[in-house]
Amino acid sequence: MKSTFLLFVLALCCCSIASSAEPREDWNRTFGGPHADGAWCLQETEDGGYILVGNSASRGEGSDLFLIRTNSTGKCTWSRTWGGASEDAGYFVQETRDGGFIVTGSTKSYSMGEELLWLLKTDSNGNMSWEKTFGGFVSSAGDGGWAVNETDDGGYIITGYTQSKGMGRKDLWLLKTDGQGNKIWDRTFGGRNDDVGMSVLQSRDGGYIVAGRTASFTKGGDDIWLLKTDLFGKEQWNRTFGDSQDDAGFQVLEAKDGYVLVGRTESGSDKMKIILIKANQEGRKLWERTYSGSSASSLQPTAEGGYVIAGRIDNVDTGRDALIIKTDSAGREEWSITLGGRGDDIGTFAIQDRDGSYAMAGITDSYGMGREDAWLVKIAAEPQMMEDGTEFRHIEFADS
Repeated sequence: MKSTFLLFVLALCCCSIASSAEPREDWNRTFGGPHADGAWCLQETEDGGYILVGNSASRGEGSDLFLIRTNSTGKCTWSRTWGGASEDAGYFVQETRDGGFIVTGSTKSYSMGEELLWLLKTDSNGNMSWEKTFGGFVSSAGDGGWAVNETDDGGYIITGYTQSKGMGRKDLWLLKTDGQGNKIWDRTFGGRNDDVGMSVLQSRDGGYIVAGRTASFTKGGDDIWLLKTDLFGKEQWNRTFGDSQDDAGFQVLEAKDGYVLVGRTESGSDKMKIILIKANQEGRKLWERTYSGSSASSLQPTAEGGYVIAGRIDNVDTGRDALIIKTDSAGREEWSITLGGRGDDIGTFAIQDRDGSYAMAGITDSYGMGREDAWLVKIAAEPQMMEDGTEFRHIEFADS
């Protein structure tokens, strides 16, 4: 009986091809005041809400780090700003195993010269547990953090850039701290030109994988840079991807058989495109895909093994719009959607929620109260539909 029914289902699937309707915007929320505000990173929290981090100039005293907690419908439950009279910002946030949040960014308000790398830990209600700054007194562009990841030992790994250490103008900076933010070690990587780390993860072997850009080791302009270290930050290998034009990497993920990273490329084209690269465990390129879009800033996994990318697309007539691209596991585009209005809007971070829908953080000039606002958009997940109009569902058979 089981075999007969299975054959019937397979025959039905062969006669009716499943298609996926394009997702649609469910709701969008803005956060901020009369001046420039924005969100750079987004995570879904354990309770089904969201945590966003970015910057806010709405206090009228330079730019402050802006941390926002919402419920599942995007309603703000609390927000916090930290900073002084100068420029401060948060670029990455992660919910920690204790239910709090770890944030990295940069601060100029609490430095003796230019900006410092800033690391902050809060509890679940956004109350500051501790904060640390790293860097030195320099007369150039200073130091900053672009990404942080909680490590297996309860500490943190941070990447960004430094001009107070290293060889060049900016060097890729990798720092390891304990659970209280105390530095255990730090490493710099780079040459005479600007080199920056944009994304870091602890890999399954206990070491670290970093993505970013390098102008020191290139074929021309900037190149995408992928760097692998051991547990102590000692380089195991590094790879560059690019050609004679500017290329940059923004976020890396570990796959079962290697690494996937997203960025932007001008190589081989007269305009910028979004690029997705799959590399093996030694960093050698297996494939690459490019997509219409001016730049990508985030890459996150989806439940079925694909990827969701956030970025922007530039249009001569409408300006900038936010862009979300969904791919399968081989990087083939399944759908894309643009979001925005009459002003300039960009997507900075997109995720798939546990319920199968999607959420995007960004910066909008089209909606909200001020010149720019932090932006959170919910994208409803559409069911797959058969050509006869019935909903396609995954069927699991019990043993007979």
